[in-house]
Amino acid sequence: MSHRSKLAGLCLLAALTNPASGGWVLFHQQGESGRREAYFAEITRTTERTEVDAMLGKDGDIMAKTSVWEMPVLVVHESATAPEWTELKLQFECLNKYRVLSYSEAQKAAKAARQEGRPYSSSVVVDGWNDPARWGDPVRMRVAARSYTVPRVDLSNRPLPETGWAKDARPPMIKAQKFACQGEDVRNAMQAALNNGQFDAGRFNAELQKIGLLEPVHALEAKTVNDLLNLSWNVLWKDSKRPDPSGLWAKKLSPQEKARNEAQYAALQKQMDDAVQKTNEKHLPQLKKMQAEREFVEAAAKVRGKRGLSNMEASALMVWLAREESEVAAKMGAPAITQSGNLKFLGYGQSFDNTSAMVHIPSGRVVEQGVRTSCEAQFVMLQDKEKLWRVADIRIAGSSNQLGVNPCHGLLTVPDVPAAGK
Repeated sequence: MSHRSKLAGLCLLAALTNPASGGWVLFHQQGESGRREAYFAEITRTTERTEVDAMLGKDGDIMAKTSVWEMPVLVVHESATAPEWTELKLQFECLNKYRVLSYSEAQKAAKAARQEGRPYSSSVVVDGWNDPARWGDPVRMRVAARSYTVPRVDLSNRPLPETGWAKDARPPMIKAQKFACQGEDVRNAMQAALNNGQFDAGRFNAELQKIGLLEPVHALEAKTVNDLLNLSWNVLWKDSKRPDPSGLWAKKLSPQEKARNEAQYAALQKQMDDAVQKTNEKHLPQLKKMQAEREFVEAAAKVRGKRGLSNMEASALMVWLAREESEVAAKMGAPAITQSGNLKFLGYGQSFDNTSAMVHIPSGRVVEQGVRTSCEAQFVMLQDKEKLWRVADIRIAGSSNQLGVNPCHGLLTVPDVPAAGK
């Protein structure tokens, strides 16, 4: 079968339903007839596996420069001497797209944004992100736990050992890394390809080419391993006879054999679920908290819009952004509360006045002496996904009758910094 007719078969399969619903894609094929391999990735199941301690930055960076993301990849083998299929949990070291600005950088960025009349952001896209010159570079990866292979002789699940971290220059690994590490861009590509419930494969691939996936990627309706096996043998390798040393593909299984197979798969699934649960219990709460804070920061930026920040506002927002309402009240005291739409406003103020009038007798002119100041600070609160009110913006207005006197001195305090590990 020609390469063109294979692609036609794939397009026909994809046209039957919405292919994006399955989450699987065929992203790589390799090998000569009789020794071919098809690589499938479940691109909607990428999972962050970064250790919590590794999320912290070094050498002055607030956040780490890299993170670890995992994605399931299933390889179907044609050769009679190869396994029936191999399912890999691949973990990749990924360059983080955004870098959180340091305090001094944030002050400069806020000043520049105010001068240019554009929104201020506390993070920037890192240098080298999605650099076309590095699309073909080897990737740092490993095979993680819960990977297994299925030999043809008995179609049993045999766990594969974890591997150490190493660089890999194989084309399927370079492609898989892009799906795992650039999940935001992949999700955007899927959304762009959906038009009135129909999936536009051309648009999907055009978007993926922007992140270095230059060869066609085929979104599939497949949801199970059997779907992928059938696609491989009935479409990709229709001209090839399927090896069946176990006889299980041709043989009609007895109820006892079906029950035994189901029990084996159930035991394997439980083992995988238990491992995932233990990992989630240890790390998921912190990961969810960090993800929620990232999403809130993005929503808060929309609340501020194009409003320019003063140096004082930028400094205050740097330490108070995303803090909960209870933290504000604990440090600042009871506020004056107002609410408008989906925003809540916590108001604080202070004033000082020791001025007095003095008459200059020779001229009869009344001269004011002393200091008069006033300052009002307003914490703009927005609810996060958990319906907690958090700081999205801080608006400060102050006045003084004396140059060099800070009217807001002593009003704003710094929130408590939690101890490490909390």
